[in-house]
Amino acid sequence: MDNARRVKLAAIGGFLGSGKTTLMLELGKKLTSQGKTVAMITNDQGEVLVDTNIIKDYGFAVTEVVGGCFCCKFPDFVTHIREMAEEVKPDIILAESVGSCTDLLATVYAPLRKYYKEEFCLSPFTVLIDATTILTFDRDHNLASPRTYTGSLYSWQIREGDILAINKIDLLSKDNLQTIENLLRKINQEAEIIQISAKNDFNLDMLLKKLMNEEHRPRPTITEMIDYNTYASAEAELGWFNGVYKIYSDRPFKVDVLMEEFLRDIDKRITDWGGIVDHAKARFSTKEGTAKISLVRGTVDITGKVPSPSKYADIILNIRAAIDPDVLNNLVKASLNAITSKYNAIYGDWASRSFRPSYPKPYYRFIHT
Repeated sequence: MDNARRVKLAAIGGFLGSGKTTLMLELGKKLTSQGKTVAMITNDQGEVLVDTNIIKDYGFAVTEVVGGCFCCKFPDFVTHIREMAEEVKPDIILAESVGSCTDLLATVYAPLRKYYKEEFCLSPFTVLIDATTILTFDRDHNLASPRTYTGSLYSWQIREGDILAINKIDLLSKDNLQTIENLLRKINQEAEIIQISAKNDFNLDMLLKKLMNEEHRPRPTITEMIDYNTYASAEAELGWFNGVYKIYSDRPFKVDVLMEEFLRDIDKRITDWGGIVDHAKARFSTKEGTAKISLVRGTVDITGKVPSPSKYADIILNIRAAIDPDVLNNLVKASLNAITSKYNAIYGDWASRSFRPSYPKPYYRFIHT
């Protein structure tokens, strides 16, 4: 590629269900309306990703790194962003990291600055904070001084953000938002804190201006904080589920209603088993439209064009939950049987995989850079 034209690269981190894909889509729409060209890259421990397909549905150039985090699959990550830069010639690449991933400054940003600084210009690293769940996480894990593996992981994510974007602020009171800001400031005194609503377009212009016009500035001390045994233990508490299937019926059914019942039924079964759903999301489509449904700690949200009632639907399902992956797979299957039976429907072309993330082994890790 032409090294005289450095491409902006903006990585967006944040815990599971914080709204990273929605934010990327809304930023992408804004940039496109301004005549800018945007490319996106998604990332996950598994394969067959809801987010990648949803981004394609919106017409954006997108690629994905699967089977591990950006840090552990760094050569793949570089190959993809270089291909995007060459083929799409974007003004900016938006990169969404795995929701259980941390230490990106040392394992992704630092190697890019060291080896690829003539090709890519790094925007401030943005960590998205879910305003609707962080106070519950703090109550359970004491994020300012974590006492659990998951708390440590979430706290590290907050500590390494150049920008902490508190998302979904339209769902909380001003008092709660101030409590959240105070908590974040205890954990990360250097970051800029911005309150946003990706769905309602609040303060997105401000965030976009920073991503387009400002550059990441290394903070040497941040990369010494991560204990990889704790990090690995936090990820090992999670079960990953990815599945694809079709639903058929002799009479039309409301796909969005069925999907909401399906996710809520899964959530209840996992809760009854003693687990917690951190994020469940699905892409459902018919000939008439495609939409995404997401469940985060009991709250359901649907985005996109909801199809009219249909006799069939194609489904991609991703679930991240604190539960044994084999149990997770069985519970999802039981829920699918129950819901399709309720709607006098059947399912077919079923394919699924459930697993725990492997021990994180970054390709590079540079400190004091």
